[in-house]
Amino acid sequence: MAKVISFNTREDGVHHFIFDNEKELFLIGTAHISANSVKLVESVITEIQPDTIAVELDKRRLDVLQNQKRYKETDVVEILKSKKVLFFAAQLMLTAYQKKMAKKTGVMPGAEFKKAVEMAAESGAKIVTADRDISITLKRTFNEMTLKEKAGLLGGMLLGSDDEDIDEEKIEELKNADTLTQLIGEMGEALPSVKRVILDERDTYLATQIVNNLGTKTVAVVGAAHVPGIIKHFEEKLEELTVDKLERIEFLPQKTRTKKIIPWVIPLVILALFVYGFFLGDMKATGTAALYWIGINGVLSALGALLALGHPLTIITAFVAAPITSLNPTIGAGMVTGLVQLWIVKPTVSDMEKVGDDASSLKGWYRNRLTRMLLVALLSSVGSAIGTFVAIPFLMKYLT
Repeated sequence: MAKVISFNTREDGVHHFIFDNEKELFLIGTAHISANSVKLVESVITEIQPDTIAVELDKRRLDVLQNQKRYKETDVVEILKSKKVLFFAAQLMLTAYQKKMAKKTGVMPGAEFKKAVEMAAESGAKIVTADRDISITLKRTFNEMTLKEKAGLLGGMLLGSDDEDIDEEKIEELKNADTLTQLIGEMGEALPSVKRVILDERDTYLATQIVNNLGTKTVAVVGAAHVPGIIKHFEEKLEELTVDKLERIEFLPQKTRTKKIIPWVIPLVILALFVYGFFLGDMKATGTAALYWIGINGVLSALGALLALGHPLTIITAFVAAPITSLNPTIGAGMVTGLVQLWIVKPTVSDMEKVGDDASSLKGWYRNRLTRMLLVALLSSVGSAIGTFVAIPFLMKYLT
Protein backbone atom coordinates (compact mmCIF):
# COMPACT_ATOMS: atom_id res chain seq x y z
CA MET A 1 0.00 0.00 0.00
CA ALA A 2 1.31 3.44 -1.00
CA LYS A 3 2.03 6.01 1.71
CA VAL A 4 1.39 9.75 1.70
CA ILE A 5 4.69 11.66 1.69
CA SER A 6 3.26 15.11 0.99
CA PHE A 7 -0.10 16.79 1.57
CA ASN A 8 -1.22 20.39 1.16
CA THR A 9 -4.33 22.38 0.39
CA ARG A 10 -4.05 24.78 -2.52
CA GLU A 11 -5.47 28.30 -2.62
CA ASP A 12 -8.44 27.11 -4.65
CA GLY A 13 -9.31 24.59 -1.90
CA VAL A 14 -8.12 21.52 -3.82
CA HIS A 15 -6.26 19.00 -1.66
CA HIS A 16 -3.01 17.72 -3.18
CA PHE A 17 -1.49 14.40 -2.15
CA ILE A 18 1.82 12.91 -3.28
CA PHE A 19 2.37 9.22 -2.54
CA ASP A 20 5.67 7.35 -2.15
CA ASN A 21 5.10 5.61 -5.50
CA GLU A 22 5.22 9.08 -7.14
CA LYS A 23 1.51 9.08 -7.86
CA GLU A 24 -0.43 12.31 -7.29
CA LEU A 25 -4.01 12.89 -6.22
CA PHE A 26 -5.96 16.14 -6.48
CA LEU A 27 -9.07 15.87 -4.27
CA ILE A 28 -11.86 18.34 -5.08
CA GLY A 29 -14.71 18.86 -2.61
CA THR A 30 -17.84 20.19 -4.29
CA ALA A 31 -21.36 21.34 -3.55
CA HIS A 32 -23.57 19.26 -5.84
CA ILE A 33 -25.68 22.23 -6.98
CA SER A 34 -22.95 24.84 -7.21
CA ALA A 35 -21.99 26.59 -10.45
CA ASN A 36 -18.62 27.44 -8.92
CA SER A 37 -17.97 23.75 -8.27
CA VAL A 38 -18.50 22.97 -11.95
CA LYS A 39 -16.05 25.71 -12.90
CA LEU A 40 -13.50 24.46 -10.35
CA VAL A 41 -13.68 20.89 -11.68
CA GLU A 42 -13.22 22.14 -15.23
CA SER A 43 -10.27 24.35 -14.38
CA VAL A 44 -8.44 21.71 -12.31
CA ILE A 45 -8.83 18.98 -14.94
CA THR A 46 -7.70 21.39 -17.64
CA GLU A 47 -4.66 22.35 -15.54
CA ILE A 48 -3.63 18.88 -14.32
CA GLN A 49 -4.48 16.82 -17.44
CA PRO A 50 -5.00 13.68 -15.30
CA ASP A 51 -4.86 10.16 -16.69
CA THR A 52 -7.46 9.06 -14.10
CA ILE A 53 -10.64 10.81 -12.89
CA ALA A 54 -12.57 9.43 -9.91
CA VAL A 55 -16.13 10.59 -9.27
CA GLU A 56 -18.60 10.11 -6.42
CA LEU A 57 -20.86 7.94 -8.56
CA ASP A 58 -21.61 4.24 -8.78
CA LYS A 59 -21.92 2.44 -12.13
CA ARG A 60 -25.70 2.74 -12.14
CA ARG A 61 -25.71 6.50 -11.58
CA LEU A 62 -22.97 6.95 -14.17
CA ASP A 63 -25.16 5.08 -16.65
CA VAL A 64 -28.11 7.34 -15.82
CA LEU A 65 -25.89 10.40 -16.18
CA GLN A 66 -24.60 9.31 -19.57
CA ASN A 67 -27.85 7.90 -20.99
CA GLN A 68 -30.33 10.24 -19.28
CA LYS A 69 -32.72 7.44 -18.30
CA ARG A 70 -36.04 8.52 -16.85
CA TYR A 71 -38.49 7.19 -14.30
CA LYS A 72 -40.79 6.15 -17.17
CA GLU A 73 -38.63 3.02 -17.39
CA THR A 74 -39.51 2.07 -13.82
CA ASP A 75 -41.58 -1.09 -13.33
CA VAL A 76 -44.20 0.35 -10.96
CA VAL A 77 -46.15 -2.91 -10.68
CA GLU A 78 -43.00 -4.72 -9.53
CA ILE A 79 -42.45 -2.00 -6.88
CA LEU A 80 -45.93 -2.68 -5.50
CA LYS A 81 -45.63 -6.46 -5.63
CA SER A 82 -42.21 -6.49 -3.94
CA LYS A 83 -43.41 -4.06 -1.24
CA LYS A 84 -40.77 -1.45 -2.11
CA VAL A 85 -43.14 1.52 -2.12
CA LEU A 86 -41.51 3.21 0.88
CA PHE A 87 -38.04 2.53 -0.53
CA PHE A 88 -38.94 3.99 -3.94
CA ALA A 89 -40.67 6.97 -2.31
CA ALA A 90 -37.51 7.68 -0.32
CA GLN A 91 -35.44 7.62 -3.52
CA LEU A 92 -37.82 10.11 -5.10
CA MET A 93 -37.66 12.38 -2.07
CA LEU A 94 -33.87 12.33 -1.93
CA THR A 95 -33.66 13.20 -5.64
CA ALA A 96 -36.39 15.81 -5.37
CA TYR A 97 -34.71 17.51 -2.42
CA GLN A 98 -31.58 18.22 -4.47
CA LYS A 99 -33.69 19.33 -7.43
CA LYS A 100 -35.60 21.70 -5.19
CA MET A 101 -32.35 23.33 -4.11
CA ALA A 102 -31.07 23.28 -7.70
CA LYS A 103 -34.01 25.38 -8.87
CA LYS A 104 -32.86 28.15 -6.54
CA THR A 105 -29.35 28.23 -8.02
CA GLY A 106 -29.92 27.21 -11.64
CA VAL A 107 -27.52 24.25 -11.42
CA MET A 108 -28.73 20.66 -11.68
CA PRO A 109 -27.50 18.17 -9.05
CA GLY A 110 -24.31 16.40 -10.06
CA ALA A 111 -23.40 18.89 -12.79
CA GLU A 112 -19.78 18.78 -11.62
CA PHE A 113 -19.71 14.99 -12.01
CA LYS A 114 -21.19 15.27 -15.49
CA LYS A 115 -18.49 17.80 -16.41
CA ALA A 116 -15.75 15.51 -15.06
CA VAL A 117 -17.12 12.51 -17.01
CA GLU A 118 -17.40 14.55 -20.21
CA MET A 119 -13.83 15.83 -19.88
CA ALA A 120 -12.57 12.29 -19.20
CA ALA A 121 -14.24 11.10 -22.40
CA GLU A 122 -12.67 13.94 -24.37
CA SER A 123 -9.16 13.35 -23.01
CA GLY A 124 -9.28 9.55 -22.83
CA ALA A 125 -8.73 9.56 -19.06
CA LYS A 126 -9.82 6.49 -17.08
CA ILE A 127 -13.08 6.98 -15.15
CA VAL A 128 -13.31 5.45 -11.66
CA THR A 129 -16.82 5.11 -10.18
CA ALA A 130 -15.71 5.42 -6.57
CA ASP A 131 -19.04 5.32 -4.74
CA ARG A 132 -21.04 2.40 -3.34
CA ASP A 133 -24.14 1.27 -5.23
CA ILE A 134 -26.93 3.67 -4.26
CA SER A 135 -29.43 0.83 -3.71
CA ILE A 136 -27.08 -0.79 -1.16
CA THR A 137 -26.64 2.54 0.62
CA LEU A 138 -30.39 3.15 0.83
CA LYS A 139 -31.18 -0.42 1.90
CA ARG A 140 -28.50 -0.35 4.60
CA THR A 141 -29.82 3.01 5.76
CA PHE A 142 -33.39 1.76 6.05
CA ASN A 143 -32.25 -1.43 7.77
CA GLU A 144 -30.36 0.60 10.38
CA MET A 145 -32.88 3.39 10.94
CA THR A 146 -35.36 3.32 13.79
CA LEU A 147 -39.05 3.95 13.04
CA LYS A 148 -38.69 7.42 14.58
CA GLU A 149 -35.73 8.24 12.30
CA LYS A 150 -37.62 7.05 9.21
CA ALA A 151 -40.65 9.16 10.08
CA GLY A 152 -38.49 12.20 10.79
CA LEU A 153 -36.46 11.90 7.58
CA LEU A 154 -39.37 11.23 5.23
CA GLY A 155 -41.68 13.73 6.90
CA GLY A 156 -39.06 16.45 6.84
CA MET A 157 -38.26 15.94 3.16
CA LEU A 158 -41.91 15.70 2.12
CA LEU A 159 -43.20 18.61 4.18
CA GLY A 160 -40.11 20.80 3.99
CA SER A 161 -40.66 24.44 3.09
CA ASP A 162 -40.35 25.51 -0.55
CA ASP A 163 -39.51 29.02 0.55
CA GLU A 164 -36.15 28.35 2.10
CA ASP A 165 -33.72 31.11 1.13
CA ILE A 166 -30.88 29.26 -0.58
CA ASP A 167 -28.41 31.07 -2.80
CA GLU A 168 -25.00 30.37 -4.31
CA GLU A 169 -23.22 32.15 -1.46
CA LYS A 170 -24.83 29.93 1.17
CA ILE A 171 -24.09 26.81 -0.86
CA GLU A 172 -20.42 27.79 -1.05
CA GLU A 173 -20.44 28.33 2.73
CA LEU A 174 -21.41 24.68 3.15
CA LYS A 175 -18.04 23.71 1.68
CA ASN A 176 -16.31 25.35 4.63
CA ALA A 177 -14.81 22.67 6.91
CA ASP A 178 -16.09 24.25 10.15
CA THR A 179 -19.63 24.53 8.79
CA LEU A 180 -19.53 20.93 7.58
CA THR A 181 -18.28 19.69 10.94
CA GLN A 182 -21.20 21.41 12.65
CA LEU A 183 -23.78 20.09 10.18
CA ILE A 184 -22.40 16.56 10.35
CA GLY A 185 -22.46 16.73 14.13
CA GLU A 186 -26.10 17.83 14.06
CA MET A 187 -26.97 14.99 11.69
CA GLY A 188 -25.26 12.52 13.98
CA GLU A 189 -27.35 13.71 16.94
CA ALA A 190 -30.68 13.75 15.09
CA LEU A 191 -30.21 10.82 12.72
CA PRO A 192 -27.21 8.74 13.86
CA SER A 193 -28.04 5.79 11.61
CA VAL A 194 -28.27 8.03 8.55
CA LYS A 195 -24.94 9.69 9.30
CA ARG A 196 -23.18 6.37 9.89
CA VAL A 197 -24.38 4.71 6.67
CA ILE A 198 -24.67 7.64 4.26
CA LEU A 199 -21.62 9.60 5.40
CA ASP A 200 -19.14 7.56 7.48
CA GLU A 201 -19.39 4.30 5.53
CA ARG A 202 -19.19 6.08 2.21
CA ASP A 203 -16.14 8.06 3.38
CA THR A 204 -14.43 4.70 3.83
CA TYR A 205 -15.72 3.36 0.52
CA LEU A 206 -14.69 6.45 -1.47
CA ALA A 207 -11.24 6.63 0.13
CA THR A 208 -10.64 2.93 -0.59
CA GLN A 209 -11.73 3.07 -4.21
CA ILE A 210 -9.74 6.24 -4.90
CA VAL A 211 -6.46 5.07 -3.36
CA ASN A 212 -6.68 1.64 -5.01
CA ASN A 213 -7.31 3.10 -8.47
CA LEU A 214 -4.71 5.86 -8.55
CA GLY A 215 -3.19 6.76 -11.89
CA THR A 216 0.00 8.75 -12.33
CA LYS A 217 -2.12 11.88 -11.90
CA THR A 218 -5.60 11.47 -10.49
CA VAL A 219 -8.35 14.02 -9.96
CA ALA A 220 -11.10 12.90 -7.55
CA VAL A 221 -14.41 14.78 -7.46
CA VAL A 222 -16.52 14.18 -4.35
CA GLY A 223 -19.08 16.02 -2.27
CA ALA A 224 -17.47 18.41 0.20
CA ALA A 225 -19.05 16.57 3.13
CA HIS A 226 -16.87 13.53 2.36
CA VAL A 227 -13.56 15.41 2.15
CA PRO A 228 -12.75 15.54 5.91
CA GLY A 229 -13.41 11.79 6.26
CA ILE A 230 -11.37 10.87 3.19
CA ILE A 231 -8.43 12.98 4.34
CA LYS A 232 -8.60 11.41 7.79
CA HIS A 233 -8.51 7.92 6.24
CA PHE A 234 -5.50 8.85 4.13
CA GLU A 235 -3.67 10.29 7.13
CA GLU A 236 -4.55 7.69 9.78
CA LYS A 237 -5.80 4.47 8.16
CA LEU A 238 -4.27 4.28 4.70
CA GLU A 239 -2.96 0.74 5.21
CA GLU A 240 -6.50 -0.43 6.06
CA LEU A 241 -8.02 0.81 2.80
CA THR A 242 -8.08 -2.50 0.95
CA VAL A 243 -10.87 -3.57 -1.39
CA ASP A 244 -11.45 -6.86 0.46
CA LYS A 245 -12.48 -4.92 3.57
CA LEU A 246 -15.34 -3.22 1.73
CA GLU A 247 -17.46 -6.36 2.02
CA ARG A 248 -18.56 -5.47 5.53
CA ILE A 249 -20.14 -2.19 4.34
CA GLU A 250 -21.62 -3.71 1.17
CA PHE A 251 -23.28 -6.52 3.09
CA LEU A 252 -27.08 -6.64 3.18
CA PRO A 253 -28.07 -8.97 6.02
CA GLN A 254 -30.67 -11.59 5.21
CA LYS A 255 -33.78 -11.78 7.36
CA THR A 256 -33.29 -14.11 10.28
CA ARG A 257 -35.79 -16.86 10.94
CA THR A 258 -37.16 -14.82 13.84
CA LYS A 259 -37.75 -11.77 11.62
CA LYS A 260 -39.46 -13.97 9.05
CA ILE A 261 -41.76 -15.44 11.69
CA ILE A 262 -42.70 -12.19 13.50
CA PRO A 263 -44.98 -10.83 10.69
CA TRP A 264 -47.05 -14.03 10.98
CA VAL A 265 -47.46 -13.90 14.76
CA ILE A 266 -50.22 -11.28 14.98
CA PRO A 267 -52.31 -12.72 12.08
CA LEU A 268 -52.04 -16.21 13.56
CA VAL A 269 -53.07 -14.95 17.00
CA ILE A 270 -56.08 -13.15 15.49
CA LEU A 271 -57.09 -16.21 13.49
CA ALA A 272 -56.70 -18.36 16.60
CA LEU A 273 -59.02 -16.02 18.51
CA PHE A 274 -61.67 -16.29 15.81
CA VAL A 275 -61.35 -20.07 15.65
CA TYR A 276 -61.68 -20.25 19.43
CA GLY A 277 -64.70 -17.95 19.40
CA PHE A 278 -66.38 -19.87 16.58
CA PHE A 279 -65.99 -23.34 18.10
CA LEU A 280 -65.82 -22.73 21.84
CA GLY A 281 -67.13 -19.25 22.42
CA ASP A 282 -70.31 -17.25 22.00
CA MET A 283 -71.33 -17.07 18.32
CA LYS A 284 -72.97 -13.67 18.83
CA ALA A 285 -69.81 -12.29 20.42
CA THR A 286 -67.73 -13.79 17.62
CA GLY A 287 -69.94 -12.03 15.06
CA THR A 288 -69.58 -8.74 16.93
CA ALA A 289 -65.79 -9.18 17.02
CA ALA A 290 -65.75 -9.86 13.26
CA LEU A 291 -67.73 -6.67 12.63
CA TYR A 292 -65.27 -4.67 14.74
CA TRP A 293 -62.34 -6.24 12.87
CA ILE A 294 -63.80 -5.46 9.46
CA GLY A 295 -65.03 -2.02 10.44
CA ILE A 296 -61.93 -0.70 12.19
CA ASN A 297 -59.39 -2.17 9.77
CA GLY A 298 -61.42 -1.34 6.67
CA VAL A 299 -62.36 2.19 7.71
CA LEU A 300 -58.83 3.23 8.69
CA SER A 301 -57.33 1.81 5.49
CA ALA A 302 -60.04 3.50 3.43
CA LEU A 303 -59.35 6.72 5.33
CA GLY A 304 -55.71 6.46 4.33
CA ALA A 305 -56.70 6.04 0.67
CA LEU A 306 -59.08 8.99 1.01
CA LEU A 307 -56.35 11.20 2.50
CA ALA A 308 -54.20 10.30 -0.51
CA LEU A 309 -57.12 11.39 -2.76
CA GLY A 310 -57.47 7.91 -4.18
CA HIS A 311 -60.19 7.11 -6.71
CA PRO A 312 -63.57 6.23 -5.08
CA LEU A 313 -63.20 2.62 -6.26
CA THR A 314 -59.74 2.51 -4.69
CA ILE A 315 -61.16 3.73 -1.38
CA ILE A 316 -63.84 1.03 -1.51
CA THR A 317 -61.15 -1.53 -2.35
CA ALA A 318 -59.13 -0.43 0.70
CA PHE A 319 -62.16 -1.02 2.95
CA VAL A 320 -62.76 -4.49 1.50
CA ALA A 321 -59.14 -5.61 1.18
CA ALA A 322 -57.60 -4.39 4.46
CA PRO A 323 -59.38 -6.83 6.84
CA ILE A 324 -58.29 -9.71 4.57
CA THR A 325 -54.73 -8.64 3.74
CA SER A 326 -54.03 -7.92 7.42
CA LEU A 327 -54.25 -11.66 7.99
CA ASN A 328 -51.75 -12.45 5.21
CA PRO A 329 -48.28 -10.86 5.55
CA THR A 330 -47.43 -11.73 1.93
CA ILE A 331 -50.08 -9.35 0.57
CA GLY A 332 -50.37 -5.83 1.96
CA ALA A 333 -53.36 -3.53 1.67
CA GLY A 334 -51.12 -1.02 -0.12
CA MET A 335 -50.26 -3.57 -2.80
CA VAL A 336 -53.94 -4.05 -3.62
CA THR A 337 -54.96 -0.38 -3.45
CA GLY A 338 -51.88 0.71 -5.38
CA LEU A 339 -52.62 -1.72 -8.22
CA VAL A 340 -56.28 -0.66 -8.33
CA GLN A 341 -55.35 3.04 -8.35
CA LEU A 342 -52.76 2.35 -11.07
CA TRP A 343 -55.36 0.51 -13.17
CA ILE A 344 -58.05 3.19 -12.83
CA VAL A 345 -55.89 6.34 -12.91
CA LYS A 346 -53.05 5.42 -15.24
CA PRO A 347 -49.94 7.65 -15.04
CA THR A 348 -49.11 9.42 -18.28
CA VAL A 349 -45.68 9.76 -19.88
CA SER A 350 -45.69 13.33 -18.59
CA ASP A 351 -46.25 12.07 -15.03
CA MET A 352 -43.27 9.73 -15.40
CA GLU A 353 -41.03 12.48 -16.72
CA LYS A 354 -42.04 15.03 -14.08
CA VAL A 355 -42.04 12.69 -11.09
CA GLY A 356 -38.58 13.83 -9.94
CA ASP A 357 -39.73 17.47 -9.83
CA ASP A 358 -43.23 16.83 -8.48
CA ALA A 359 -41.83 14.79 -5.57
CA SER A 360 -40.25 17.98 -4.20
CA SER A 361 -43.53 19.24 -2.70
CA LEU A 362 -46.65 17.83 -1.08
CA LYS A 363 -48.78 19.52 -3.75
CA GLY A 364 -46.69 17.83 -6.43
CA TRP A 365 -47.19 14.41 -4.83
CA TYR A 366 -50.96 14.85 -5.20
CA ARG A 367 -50.78 16.39 -8.68
CA ASN A 368 -48.66 13.63 -10.23
CA ARG A 369 -50.61 10.42 -10.87
CA LEU A 370 -47.62 8.19 -10.15
CA THR A 371 -46.70 9.75 -6.81
CA ARG A 372 -50.38 9.95 -5.82
CA MET A 373 -50.59 6.19 -6.42
CA LEU A 374 -47.58 5.77 -4.11
CA LEU A 375 -49.36 7.90 -1.49
CA VAL A 376 -52.47 5.74 -1.83
CA ALA A 377 -50.40 2.59 -1.29
CA LEU A 378 -48.48 4.05 1.65
CA LEU A 379 -51.38 5.65 3.52
CA SER A 380 -53.80 2.75 3.04
CA SER A 381 -51.10 0.41 4.37
CA VAL A 382 -50.50 2.66 7.37
CA GLY A 383 -54.26 2.84 8.00
CA SER A 384 -54.55 -0.95 7.84
CA ALA A 385 -51.59 -1.41 10.21
CA ILE A 386 -53.07 1.02 12.73
CA GLY A 387 -56.45 -0.66 12.35
CA THR A 388 -54.97 -4.04 13.20
CA PHE A 389 -53.60 -2.83 16.53
CA VAL A 390 -56.68 -0.76 17.37
CA ALA A 391 -58.95 -3.74 16.71
CA ILE A 392 -57.01 -6.24 18.85
CA PRO A 393 -58.45 -5.04 22.23
CA PHE A 394 -61.97 -5.47 20.85
CA LEU A 395 -61.16 -8.99 19.66
CA MET A 396 -59.75 -9.85 23.07
CA LYS A 397 -62.89 -8.49 24.74
CA TYR A 398 -65.38 -10.47 22.65
CA LEU A 399 -63.42 -13.63 21.87
CA THR A 400 -61.88 -14.47 25.25
